[in-house]
Amino acid sequence: MKSPKGFRGKYFSLAAILALSTTITLASTTTSYSDSQSSLQKQDEYASSEEETPPQDEQPIVVISKKIKVKEVDAPFASEIYTQAAIKRSHAKNLYEFLNTQTSITTLPNYGNKFSQKIDFRGYGSENGYENIVITLDGKRLNNIDMVPQLLSSIPIENIKRIEIIKGSGSVEYGDGANAGVINIITKSGYSGAKVKTYFGNNGLRYGSFGLGIKKEKFSISGYIDDYKSDGEKIIASDGTKDDSWDRNKGIKGTFSPTQNLTLNLGKTFSKMKLKYANALSLNQYETDLFTIPDPSWGVPYSEQYFSSDMLTYGLKYKISPKFILNLQGSDEDKVSDFITYNSRNDYDYKSYDAKLNYNDKNLKAIFGIQKFEGERYDTSKTTHKDNLGYYAKANYSFGKSLISFGLRGEGIKYRYKTAGISLSKRRYMQAYDFGYNYKISPLSSIFLNLNQSFQAPDIDRFFNAFTNTFNGFIKPMRVRTINAGYNYIGYPNKFKFSTFYSYIDDEIYYNGLTYTNTNLDKTRKYGFELYDKYNLRYNLFATLNYAFVNTDIRENLSDPTIEGKEIPGVSKHNIKLALGYNPTHRISLLLSHTYKSKAYAMSDFDENFGKMETYNSTDFMASYKYKKIEFFAKVKNLFDRKNALFADNGFSLGVYPVNYERTFMIGVNAKF
Repeated sequence: MKSPKGFRGKYFSLAAILALSTTITLASTTTSYSDSQSSLQKQDEYASSEEETPPQDEQPIVVISKKIKVKEVDAPFASEIYTQAAIKRSHAKNLYEFLNTQTSITTLPNYGNKFSQKIDFRGYGSENGYENIVITLDGKRLNNIDMVPQLLSSIPIENIKRIEIIKGSGSVEYGDGANAGVINIITKSGYSGAKVKTYFGNNGLRYGSFGLGIKKEKFSISGYIDDYKSDGEKIIASDGTKDDSWDRNKGIKGTFSPTQNLTLNLGKTFSKMKLKYANALSLNQYETDLFTIPDPSWGVPYSEQYFSSDMLTYGLKYKISPKFILNLQGSDEDKVSDFITYNSRNDYDYKSYDAKLNYNDKNLKAIFGIQKFEGERYDTSKTTHKDNLGYYAKANYSFGKSLISFGLRGEGIKYRYKTAGISLSKRRYMQAYDFGYNYKISPLSSIFLNLNQSFQAPDIDRFFNAFTNTFNGFIKPMRVRTINAGYNYIGYPNKFKFSTFYSYIDDEIYYNGLTYTNTNLDKTRKYGFELYDKYNLRYNLFATLNYAFVNTDIRENLSDPTIEGKEIPGVSKHNIKLALGYNPTHRISLLLSHTYKSKAYAMSDFDENFGKMETYNSTDFMASYKYKKIEFFAKVKNLFDRKNALFADNGFSLGVYPVNYERTFMIGVNAKF
């Protein structure tokens, strides 16, 4: 394999950054709260010269919209918060790109499928990490009942108000799959006016979106429509076929408050997308010429896939008394995933219901909730169900400078499988708990400790042979116990977060490529630490560092002891995101960022037969100019034209899926009315 260029002194440089950041933060902690407010006032004065409010992510108080709301500095768990200002400043093309370049999360196209990408953090691996993360959109789960990753391409990034990453916690409120944590995506609502955005780029890239909102005293309504299209980056078949793609999304939602204490909500979204993506290259083809047309697989050298989603959401929020609030939400989603090249189509019907009762007093906040999910997938020959029913209770109690949090959850999972002459079912019952403690050192800084137990019930694909598609049995659910500890300083000019974690896992689920079956690793563990630091060198100049270190190992595996002591494949030990932002004038904004992921074993390479793959490197540059309510922007991705790829072991050979492998650019305009 090629040795990585750059970052040759990464360990020394990282140590220096950590030492400098810690020194700055400790010095900042000694600064009084009033001094921090004074610094914010100076920034506000600069922002007012632009005739707009200061960026929200520079404010000292951010409320995390977990099911019991808590201020960022008071959180008894590890978190990352990205507000609308940070999302907009990145000018990321989509949500996957923002997560991969700006947060501690890793995203990679799913074997070439860029619309349904693999998502990972905290060491669960690029192959299965997405199944160990619960992702919600305005409170509604996006996780699937099979091995299809969450479809984030259906969420226009222009419509996102805030992204919250809850790390190593959330199992009580969100249940099945919240092992690494939770990603909450909150969209814009209750605004007035119109928003238009368009951009163009190489490879026939073009995009347009339009949003409109009306907000009155008793009701609000907003809607959006967006359209993405690419002519393709390379030829993927001998007949000249390219990896072209298109994605169209639209949605509308509204609220109505007939009384002061009652709010009703209703929403509808539609998504359709289609793409072609190539089969894997061999390692030699990738290193020699990554534009090589791949060899045919099952008769064709590429996959053509169609997705659609039609979702209805509805609910109400009722203030029973000054201390009690009842919230009832439901959704009904019909989805289609159609592999056109293989004449293989799956239809999905998802129904979910969420009822919760919140209690809010001066020092005590509590929640009691019930969640029900009914998931069905069917094709021409069989129908498979996965149904979840969870009950939970949690409370936060504040006294003095301390906050204590404790919660419990019980969840029942029922599987049903029907095909010609066969009808099978299985029930599981799982438990979760979460204990957290936060001590506030000052109004801007705190330390926390969190103990969490979580679980993952296997998805329905885990019970089938991947080659014959025949039923091979119900495998065990996995259980995870995680301890988290950390320090937060939420101030200005420096925002600093540090967290460390240790996870002990029983029966981690994995795929055995030699037998085409899914099974369990008896005992595994993951541990590491995460660092986030944003330092405002001046009111118009800032630098950020987002670094995550994770180590994994297989502690015990009775079915194959030869892999004991080895790492979980697909996990990079070092993930670094760096950025430097500068506003030379109040109209011009510049942002230079770099993403680095260290070497990792290929997905499914448990025996480490192929050695570690090459590093991932990409440098991006963005510039924008704003005049009143119109913004012009340009972005270059992978500035230095570095090759990157996803590597996978199929049990016999190594497959390479090139990703972000060439320099690309786009220019566009964004306007508000």
